[in-house]
Formats: sequence, structure tokens, C-alpha cells
Amino acid sequence: MNGAFTFTVEIFTPTLLYTGSYTLSLYRRVSDALNNRLSRFINLHDVSIAPLWRPQQAQRVPQALVSWGDALLVAVLVEPEPPPDYHVPMLPRATQPVMFFTSEFALRAEIYRRPDIELEEMLSELTDDFIPLRNVTIFPINGGAPQHRSFVCLAQRAIQALYNVRIPAVPESVSTTSRPVDAGAESTENTADT
Repeated sequence: MNGAFTFTVEIFTPTLLYTGSYTLSLYRRVSDALNNRLSRFINLHDVSIAPLWRPQQAQRVPQALVSWGDALLVAVLVEPEPPPDYHVPMLPRATQPVMFFTSEFALRAEIYRRPDIELEEMLSELTDDFIPLRNVTIFPINGGAPQHRSFVCLAQRAIQALYNVRIPAVPESVSTTSRPVDAGAESTENTADT
């Protein structure tokens, strides 16, 4: 395909992991392509299919049509360079670290939201099927090593629970108290022990 843009993606379903090339005739973000619902299937080529969390049992096939309705998570492994005339709209957004839980995994990720609304309101108003996330760590529910991905699309219907991850404040030192310490009392204690 001349002028096509090929992404390498992983598609996590409840039972299988598909890894392959996803080609778009027009450049757009993978989340936008998935949310457009142009087809019932995600058309992959040069595909590896493996049981979820057992990639060593992968089988190779030249092409696979994966139902986007079964996709829990789509991770982008390799993204092509955008065309020179492609411009991302710059809307004011705040980054919010969130922990998501699905039936198969937990994800710690950054979600972008408008700074004037809270996360719950944003998710309630969201009509997209897939939520774009950045800086994602995928924790398998059934055990196994966490996996890190820079960009992931999470199926909104797969979310069972979520919570805001608070950025820890700088811890105060243990010796700091809310009441002032009497320096004279401290030196008296030290001299009394000698």
C-alpha cells in the first residue's frame, strides 16, 4: 500500500494475545481509528497469536481479523512517523495517574483530561469505546511480570474499577513534630545521661 501507515500493535482479549501490523490508509492515532468503528474487525497482518500470558506458545499466521468488541486492550509497540502536514490539536489537558482494574489485569497509567473537570465526570461523558493512556504498566491478575508500554487503548467496557493514584508528598522527617521542641529540654536530657 502506497502512502499507508503501519503500526505494530498488541491486542489483548480475555483469552488471546495478538501481535501484528495494523495498517491505516490515513494517518491517525490508533485510539481514533478504533473509536471510528469503520469495521467490526481490526485487520492485522504478519500476526502472532498466543494464549494470554503465554507468548512462548505463539503461532504465526499471515492475517487475522480480530473483533474490536473482544479487545480489552490495544497496545502500540511501534508507530510510524506522521506525515509532515499532520498536526495534533492542542487542547488544554491535565495528566492524571490512575489505577484501572479489568478481569485480566490491573493497569497503572496516565490519562489525559480537561483541567476543568474531574475524572469521574470525564469518564461519564466519554462516548469513545477505547480510552487512550500513556506510560502504562500492565500487571497480570493471575501473576507474572509487569509489562510496560508507552501508549495503550483501554476498552472502556472492560473497566471494573479504578482510582486516582495520588502523587506522594515529600515525607516530613520523623523528628519534625507539630509542636515546637524546647532546645533546653533536649540538652538537659543529653547531659543527664552522662
